[in-house]
Amino acid sequence: MGWTGFLGLFLLGCSPLAAVGSVCIFPKSFLLLLALGSAFFWLLTLFLISALFRAWAPLPASPGPYAALVLVAVLVQELARVGIWRFHRQAAGSVLSVRVLQRIAAEQGDAPLSAADRASLALTHGLSHAAVHSAFFFLAWLPLSLGDGTIYSPHCPHMSYFLVGALSTLGLAALLAGGMVLFFDGLERREVGRAAAVPMAHAAAALLTLLNLADGGCMVSMPLLLAGGGGVAAYAARVWWQRTTSPSVPPRLLAARRAAAAGVALSGDAGGSILAGERERER
Repeated sequence: MGWTGFLGLFLLGCSPLAAVGSVCIFPKSFLLLLALGSAFFWLLTLFLISALFRAWAPLPASPGPYAALVLVAVLVQELARVGIWRFHRQAAGSVLSVRVLQRIAAEQGDAPLSAADRASLALTHGLSHAAVHSAFFFLAWLPLSLGDGTIYSPHCPHMSYFLVGALSTLGLAALLAGGMVLFFDGLERREVGRAAAVPMAHAAAALLTLLNLADGGCMVSMPLLLAGGGGVAAYAARVWWQRTTSPSVPPRLLAARRAAAAGVALSGDAGGSILAGERERER
């Protein structure tokens, strides 16, 4: 395909991810450092998955074992996502955790992390996951397209193997990046349904790629995968817009504020009663 085909496939699969990173992540040095650390974590996670795949290879020529491996890979990644969330929220000894960042801001007299800041941290983790996934499953073999010919699968003669890889990368990158924003937002606001929908969407998208093993399956899987990834990314963008333009107080923080206000009110009532009793005694 040559350099023209190589660059076209690269831009098709990776340019949206690079554009979002260039606008939202790269201009901020802290987010860039966080992206590098998160990318290293996801790289180790995918190495672990590849080791599991290696232990089971070669697989029988049937969809069942492939589906089992895909679900195991998704499970490992989702456990890693939960680990990142706990690290992000609870790691008291980490400079990158929200708790430490809030304390540093309070000590320096700065404003606490806003909804936009928290959404930026989630997006950074999501883009890192998507970037490592794209490099692992697409960019690693994309240089093969520099040859004179191309590759077609006997199950999908309508699209080349490289085009299917680029479209799959585009859809999954949108799903992984947007899904991280929705996952973090759902856990922070205790909206379990939204948080649980992200792993289910990831598993559904991964299983959808197995349709490429059926005759003509790529003509069904690619539009569905792109639609699913685009839908998740659009919903994440909507949540981002709501949180940054008209940020609302998370339910847990709102409940704490109401409890504190109720405590102050009770203290005020008790104090008023004591003062009234002292005045009666003086009389």
